[in-house]
Amino acid sequence: MTAFGRGEALDEGYRFTVELRSLNNRFCDIRVKLPRKYSEFEEDIKKRLSPQFSRGRIEVNVLADESLEKVRHLSMDMELARTYKKLLCELQEELDLEGSLRLESLLVFRDIFAFQEDQQSREQAWQVLQAALDQAVADCLRMRAEEGVAIESDFMARLGELKVLTKEIESRAPHVVLEARDRLQKRIEDLVGDVELDEARLAQEVAFIAEKNDITEELIRLGSHIEQFRDLLGASGPRGRQLEFLLQELHRETNTIGSKTNDLAIAQAVIQIKTELERLREQLQNVE
Repeated sequence: MTAFGRGEALDEGYRFTVELRSLNNRFCDIRVKLPRKYSEFEEDIKKRLSPQFSRGRIEVNVLADESLEKVRHLSMDMELARTYKKLLCELQEELDLEGSLRLESLLVFRDIFAFQEDQQSREQAWQVLQAALDQAVADCLRMRAEEGVAIESDFMARLGELKVLTKEIESRAPHVVLEARDRLQKRIEDLVGDVELDEARLAQEVAFIAEKNDITEELIRLGSHIEQFRDLLGASGPRGRQLEFLLQELHRETNTIGSKTNDLAIAQAVIQIKTELERLREQLQNVE
């Protein structure tokens, strides 16, 4: 299900902004984009998100406000600074350069200075980041829930239409056999004229046609699957995969009904059912 969430937290000299986007996907695929210095938090983020999302592509973008970094985290590599000084002196002597070596000469070498955080500081950073992440997740889940209400309403309407079409086929099915019997009898009469018909043989042929075109079991299973689909919509927890399975079964029974009967009215109803099932399939991409 497509949704977006945003969270921001500020504490202990850290500020993090988390943007979270969920997209349709059959599986759970969490992708995290972090500033390099906080890359170690990637697995922690995934572990925190996994229980919240069972399906979908989850994109997480973490932004850190570098201007709030604590000065106490700034350190200087004295050994590297001495090396730079020694090399600059050698260069000055070798090239016979005038002037004196000053502090400004070393400031251009930025790798002399670096941020170094202790374990306590990293834990503080994670606590702030975690707060921002939880806000983004809550925001995203709220948006998904609102969309879910609309999707459920659409599902129920389409299931109602499937129920109506199934009833139409049920009421039409008995007439198919009777009309087939009348066609068969007329065809025989056209062929043999006034010769007396063998009613027993005619009844046998009609029984064969009735058995060949019997869709009672398919209609029962079709109705059962519709009710199961409806019940699952009201259940709690992830149920997208179960709904996908039921949708496959609905397709299977509908195809069987279409292949067993050559009645125009039933064929039209089958086409309408398939249209509704395809719309359900598209909506199921949004269901976790």
